[in-house]
Amino acid sequence: MLLLAAVGALALILALAGSLVITALTPEWSGKPTMTASQQTPIHYRYIPNYIPESPYKRDMNGRFRDELLDLRKQVMELHRGGQEPLCSTQIMGEARDMMNYTNNAEGVRARLDDLRASLARPNQDHAYDQSPADGSWGGCYKAWYLRLDASVDPLKELVEAGKVPDYPLQFFEPVNTPEKMRAYLQSLLVSDVKATGIDNRKELNYAITSLAQLLFKPKVAALLPTGTPVAELAATLQDFLDNTAQNPETGFWGAWYMVDGELKKTNDLSITFHAISYRPDDPPHMRELADTLFAIRTSRYPYGWRDEGKQNNHHAYDVARLLRRAWPYMTAEQKSRTTAELTIMVARSLSVSIRPDGSFDDEPYTSPAEAYYFGVSFLDEVGFFRASRRFWTPLEVSDTQSLRGILRQHLQQMDQRNALVTAALRKLDASD
Repeated sequence: MLLLAAVGALALILALAGSLVITALTPEWSGKPTMTASQQTPIHYRYIPNYIPESPYKRDMNGRFRDELLDLRKQVMELHRGGQEPLCSTQIMGEARDMMNYTNNAEGVRARLDDLRASLARPNQDHAYDQSPADGSWGGCYKAWYLRLDASVDPLKELVEAGKVPDYPLQFFEPVNTPEKMRAYLQSLLVSDVKATGIDNRKELNYAITSLAQLLFKPKVAALLPTGTPVAELAATLQDFLDNTAQNPETGFWGAWYMVDGELKKTNDLSITFHAISYRPDDPPHMRELADTLFAIRTSRYPYGWRDEGKQNNHHAYDVARLLRRAWPYMTAEQKSRTTAELTIMVARSLSVSIRPDGSFDDEPYTSPAEAYYFGVSFLDEVGFFRASRRFWTPLEVSDTQSLRGILRQHLQQMDQRNALVTAALRKLDASD
């Protein structure tokens, strides 16, 4: 029924895609060992382009639990789509999925799936929005410390937006509240010896980088940390770790490292690189190499590329667009041409594939509809679909976007406004030049 006015914008972008290209071409995780691989001296280091790690246990873990997890996910999504907000179930589901994919902790996965099933019998899950009086964290249905750390970031940003402060002190930050503790924690995650430990640290490393970067590189958020927290020293420690330890100067990328048969192998990880760059006020070194690597991994599967099983995924597209924006000032003319061509295609695909006829975002790739809207709006905002000031990659004007903006706003306003993803998406949608 709704033939979006944005379809006109889509038609314009598609029609001009060819000319654009032509013109341009002219803590608490159970089982963590006391001695991690990163604390051992690597025997060899050999950089392998496009190296993608193979887990010795992921296939078995997925074979045991994936079907059950997918069935429970359907139940969670049905609740979301029915207007409920099963936040506790969503948190447990995410933790069970990550344990299944990144550990061989079958008992832990089994326990989390049982917790998930029990949570679905409790329709009121409002407690999952509350700050913990015990340690000041959010994400109370998570067990792992790093997930509660990550779950606390968005609520803290929302408090900043509202001009408020937390009800309880942020004691959950204690494990990383000195430069020595933070560096030791990050260093313990950088290298995984999966065969030896049964744990792939990639997911925790990614969450740690994005959480700590937002807490420390955003001054108003950092001001909420406990009195006496050495914010400047912690921010410098994090930046030094990112620039001088964890970045691969050959590729400009960040990623988890793996000890495999006596060799240290580094990955080029789109998501970790996005989080390593996004929240810092300055640009890291090796940006031109980063752009070359970004284009080189285009056809590989996420997180070691852009591809998501042939689907348009606005989360991955947002990552790519943000990295292209940050690398743009350092690009050669040829790299800029490629950027213009790629973003033209990505915008067209996002509008035609990820948005349904009624103006809602397809939520199939996500853990909740709110997540689908957040990443959909974030991608369109990043490329300047709604705001010309953010259209760094093309001088073209986009035809009427107000209809799509209005429809997306209506959908978001019908969602639970306690969800930080919903309110963040609304702010991006309503931003103006």
